[in-house]
Amino acid sequence: MNRRHFLRGLGLTSAGVGLGALGLRSPLARADETTAPRRLLVISHSHGWPYDGWRLRPQGLDEDTPWELDLTTLTPEALSQPLAPLHAHRSRMVALDGLSLATAELDAEGNRHDTGWVHAWTGNNADFSGTSTSAQSASIDQIVAAAIARPDRLPSLELAIDGGPEPARPINYASTGVELPQLNTPDLAWQRMFGPSLGDASLAMRQRAVLDFAHGEYSAVQRGLSRAARSRLDAHFGLLAQLGDRIEGLASLTCEAPDPFGPLTVYDAQFDAFTDLITAAFSCDITRVVSLSLGEMPTADFGADAITDDVHKGLAHEIYNDPAKHAAMVDFLTHHAQQVARLLDALAAQPDVDGRSVLDNTLVVWGSELANGWHGYKDYCATTFGGDWAFRTGRYVRMPHETPIGVLVPRTDNGGGYTTVSGRPHQHLLVSVAQAMGLTLDHVGLEAVQGQSGTRVSLKGALPELMI
Repeated sequence: MNRRHFLRGLGLTSAGVGLGALGLRSPLARADETTAPRRLLVISHSHGWPYDGWRLRPQGLDEDTPWELDLTTLTPEALSQPLAPLHAHRSRMVALDGLSLATAELDAEGNRHDTGWVHAWTGNNADFSGTSTSAQSASIDQIVAAAIARPDRLPSLELAIDGGPEPARPINYASTGVELPQLNTPDLAWQRMFGPSLGDASLAMRQRAVLDFAHGEYSAVQRGLSRAARSRLDAHFGLLAQLGDRIEGLASLTCEAPDPFGPLTVYDAQFDAFTDLITAAFSCDITRVVSLSLGEMPTADFGADAITDDVHKGLAHEIYNDPAKHAAMVDFLTHHAQQVARLLDALAAQPDVDGRSVLDNTLVVWGSELANGWHGYKDYCATTFGGDWAFRTGRYVRMPHETPIGVLVPRTDNGGGYTTVSGRPHQHLLVSVAQAMGLTLDHVGLEAVQGQSGTRVSLKGALPELMI
């Protein structure tokens, strides 16, 4: 962060002007200023991975047996093109080769993009019954946020870059399955994070006083209401109390922050601005869960503008038909890896309250909506960084495809157009993330499915290859 200013609290919690005397206020948990919280950052890009360009295959290691590589011993040249930009963070990285979005193949109601992004981050089926695609359970970021959020800060931040012809994918879903809105400019995110600390303290006090008065009036008449009416009003005032706690907590921030951002149109400039904001959000403890959905980049950004101006239909759909377009998608992924590396650098450079870095106390999960831009679900190449309190890091892990769920592949790869088996269902990765963040659940989304052959496939449990 090159340009900063210092935010000081507006005195909302000081004697005489604090909101603590208001009856609606709920007790706030005091942050431990010496113990760093664990945080989660989810990154999702469009169109998956060109697997042959991403994977590692050292001599002597095959497709049909499990194996792993110690990434800490490898030079940048020994990594694939998309993994090489992440070399500096190889000791924190786990590259997972052997997952599939297998359950998305069984959920055949709607288009494969929507189905993929719902399954990727909720582990559950998509719902196409409304005007927009929804989910049938919460996304992993919301599951974790519900468990680890501070009551006086933002439970999560949903960020997005809409840089190219297609906007960022909707990857965040509430427990009801409703798609959550994303902040798609750095300026909107800055206002959400730091705006309350620059507002009018007296206005916040008056707003809270009005809510407190309304709650007092309700308390005086609640005995005459039905049980159902009392339940609805209690829930309503509970939500208002939570909102008030968050406004008060954000208004009393005291931390360094980037200066407000003006309009940014260049994709990399937007990414770097979000990098500053994510680093500030974690170091200021504004939130402990952030997601960043990456829309398409202009093809000129990764050198493919001479081929097409359309990543989706001009490149991603054609990776099996045109070697030049496959190579362009490798460049597309490599450019994203360079961006992610800059974000990791920033988190690693930010000191945390426990003397380590913010990155040391953050689990970063990088995934996508699809396995590849051909709309395939077969080779889902998720990568994690950090989380060494729960994950065995610094490794490339190969898991053979043995799950009895068939997935669509090009007929040039398989005579029938479908495989007979696929990789480990990615729900096991989501469970691993949840357990790393302190949750005790054993499944995320679906608990089990039935493959095309009738075989039951359990989706419970974490990845033993990943966990300590």
